[in-house]
Amino acid sequence: MFWLPAACVLAFAPATSHPSVEAREVTVRSLLAEMTDLDRLMQMPEPSYRTAQSSSYDRASKSPAEGWFANQDYGHFLRVERKPGRNEYVMADLKGPGAVMRIWSPNPQGTLRFYFDGEDLPELIVPMKELLSGGHPDFPPPFSGMRAAAGTLYYPFPYAKRLVVTVDDRDADPSKLYYHIQYRTYEPPTRVRTFTLAQAKDAALLAERAGRNLQDPHVFQSVRDRTLSQQYILAPGQVAAMRMPDGSGVVRQLSVWVQAYEPDEDAPDGLGDTVAPEVALRGVLLEASFDGKRTISAPVGDFFGGAPGFLPHESLPFSVNETTAFMTCRFPMPQRETSTLFFTNHTEKRVLVSVEARWRSEVWTTGPPLYFHAKWKRETLATRPMPDWTILDAAGTGRFVGLSLSVLNPVSTWWGEGDEKIFVDEDEFPSIFGTGTEDYFGYGWGSPALFQHPYYGQLRCDGPGNRGFTSVYRFQTWDDVPFRKRLRFDLEVWHWRETEIDYAAVAYWYASPDSADTFPPIRPSQLVLPLMPETWRRANAIEGESLTADPTPAGTLEVQSLDDRWSDGKQLWWRDAQPGSRLVLRVPSEKQGKRRLVLGVTKARDYGIVRIRWNGVPIGDPLDLYSPRLEPAELALGEVEVRAENLLEVEILGMNPSAEPKRHMFGLDYLVLEEQR
Repeated sequence: MFWLPAACVLAFAPATSHPSVEAREVTVRSLLAEMTDLDRLMQMPEPSYRTAQSSSYDRASKSPAEGWFANQDYGHFLRVERKPGRNEYVMADLKGPGAVMRIWSPNPQGTLRFYFDGEDLPELIVPMKELLSGGHPDFPPPFSGMRAAAGTLYYPFPYAKRLVVTVDDRDADPSKLYYHIQYRTYEPPTRVRTFTLAQAKDAALLAERAGRNLQDPHVFQSVRDRTLSQQYILAPGQVAAMRMPDGSGVVRQLSVWVQAYEPDEDAPDGLGDTVAPEVALRGVLLEASFDGKRTISAPVGDFFGGAPGFLPHESLPFSVNETTAFMTCRFPMPQRETSTLFFTNHTEKRVLVSVEARWRSEVWTTGPPLYFHAKWKRETLATRPMPDWTILDAAGTGRFVGLSLSVLNPVSTWWGEGDEKIFVDEDEFPSIFGTGTEDYFGYGWGSPALFQHPYYGQLRCDGPGNRGFTSVYRFQTWDDVPFRKRLRFDLEVWHWRETEIDYAAVAYWYASPDSADTFPPIRPSQLVLPLMPETWRRANAIEGESLTADPTPAGTLEVQSLDDRWSDGKQLWWRDAQPGSRLVLRVPSEKQGKRRLVLGVTKARDYGIVRIRWNGVPIGDPLDLYSPRLEPAELALGEVEVRAENLLEVEILGMNPSAEPKRHMFGLDYLVLEEQR
């Protein structure tokens, strides 16, 4: 026998029937009970609701023809209300019955006030930073917390008639505030019990149980589950099919392990040395058919919520185990009659695939279940002119439940200014209009910090800066987005540089048997991992960070990582010295004679005015390195006599009058000794 704790019963009890709208009351307790209930996603919500978001998006974005990519996504509110001793900025004014589900901000400040059902006095008054950072005892982690420079709260605030949420300007500056408030609006006559602090206290034990389930979501096997397992060795191009039992039922859990091998004809199984994990993770295609409808199509690694490569993590619907290398999906996958899993080897290697599925017979008492969908698409997109990338366009009835995204950025400059725009049913303007790609995924300011949460996370960010692969996920299993006719998820491709960027995404949703989507078939060529371009380096340059100083200068001398506008992405950084200080660098050269000296330097608002000497001889005029923004510059200084050993001397003279702060900094990216023509 397997012991099933009460907490797990709460989280995973089958949702095969629902009470009527009139019979069920929405409360803090009922919404907390939904937080880990994945089974409820197999049916349309009852009572029915619509998901939307109030945010600080730039109000200049009115339509695709007017300001659609405007980017001042902060400081926008519905209105400002004058109160004694303060102004209150209205972030949301929501008509009930409904419930707030998620609040996010990367710069939480001021005091939040929640006015329920038209009351003049707020039921909840709380510092915004305390509420979102995990510092409030009634809303602790994992419901809240600061992760990768942003605070997020997942906690229900139901209201029967109305909810107004404000932030004040006492000891705060809301003009710079970024925020999201995501909410549900229920279909009348849904009965909702309005939030009170007493309800939150009363639900504390239930909240604690839900929090434990969020952090430890593993499904315990029941005596009702049938465990099916298979192992396949797939040659290049070969397909394996694994059929589930016939009849009405659900795949409760799917676990997969894949590994590619070099061929070895002398080995009993033909498998030689292992190859890099990403070969099989991206090159083996997982597909699934439920009752004859193909609903899953994604590379096996991408499907399990993190790609490319093997990215161990733990979320509510997925686990990737670092010890066993098994990848597990807990999204329930219902069938009425039949279902089959397919694994196709699109690599040039032999691949070992191990599969374990837990299947349970189930009777659907409330009509046909919604089928689980997970589909992948990949495109290389130019960043100018800015486009919207449609990740999902689904027709029919269903619930959008999440997204995993992998980006290959060839430069270190930030790629993710793009807002998410989610159109539901007959929307002419999105029900959900975000403030930046990282904001949708729960972090802020393009932070490269890695983190995990049951609902959202960043599993990979190569760097330096935001260069290379970035992998993020957000699973909207609690704050799902139901649709009755259509759902379209667009993501702005908004990059600070003109370049090309590679996007690969898996959209997850549940949908009715008659639903349709616009995903094109996956081409085998798309399953080859893109190559990262090499870091730009100035031709014939001597990198500043390769030079040594003698003697040790005043201030601090170190190597600083910058973006790829700097040669090799780094510079030799001299900071916090004073006028009259000197930096002497030894410069060896294989070639001697007259050359033209070219310096790659940095300009910024706190950089100084310097004089350059070559082997003790001043060359050129003093260099004023002030600029209102951080930027590289290449300066030709004139002719010098080059020896086998040379001294490049930098003397600080002062600073530009506009410079702030007064730090007299200097940065040497590279130098070039060009032959005279």
